[in-house]
Amino acid sequence: EHMGFKENMPEYYTAKGERVRSKSEIMIADTLYRRGIPYRYEYPIRLQGIGTVHADFYCLNVKTRKEFVWEHFGMMDNDVYSNGAVEKLEKYMQNNYWPGMNFIATFESAMHPISTKLIEANIQKYLT
Repeated sequence: EHMGFKENMPEYYTAKGERVRSKSEIMIADTLYRRGIPYRYEYPIRLQGIGTVHADFYCLNVKTRKEFVWEHFGMMDNDVYSNGAVEKLEKYMQNNYWPGMNFIATFESAMHPISTKLIEANIQKYLT
């Protein structure tokens, strides 16, 4: 189960028809789907020191059978959000989720939105 949505939140839907939280998550989900990468949206993971988190995407590299958590940090120009993102990254690493090994992190701000090239590059590097 994913986290659910508050009333009056904008509604964003992927090509698969699943509701996500942002246009950037649509881009990531649709690229995973188009490339045939199995994933779960907002899959719950229990992390020591933080409790249950809902990973944006929990992905499987079909060839290696290796699982990856993909977190997209989309409001890095918001101080409260970016401080929370740093804390969340630290908790992931304390629980043996390491960038480049079993964890993918992407970031954006209003001035630097995520690009489809970066999404494709992460999929190529870690999930195919």
